[in-house]
Amino acid sequence: MNLKLVFRIYFGFGALMTTMMLVAPAAMMESYGMTLTNEIKLFTQFMVVAYVSLLIVTWMLPAWLGDDLSKAGIAYVIIALIPVIMNIYHVTTGALPSSTAQLVESGVWVVFAGLFYFYSKK
Repeated sequence: MNLKLVFRIYFGFGALMTTMMLVAPAAMMESYGMTLTNEIKLFTQFMVVAYVSLLIVTWMLPAWLGDDLSKAGIAYVIIALIPVIMNIYHVTTGALPSSTAQLVESGVWVVFAGLFYFYSKK
């Protein structure tokens, strides 16, 4: 495995999450203990646009940076850890109940953060 492959896998996971959010938003929201309303659905669509923008950049970075791809690695460590920090905050403040979906998602992001860190240092 190398850093370029980590970026591609990160893109693939993000594309899967985005597709699930567009195809089955109610089921995805329910797994986090939330109810999908029309307002949340509209806001989610705006969030998907922002996330797809990040995914496009993620896909293009290996081509843009080439041998300098490791320069973006540390930024992606932080980007991967932001959802983990947010999940911890929401659970500790009681905004959301702890759920299996949050734990699995946080685990995936921690693994990505570790991979970005490890392969950026090579």
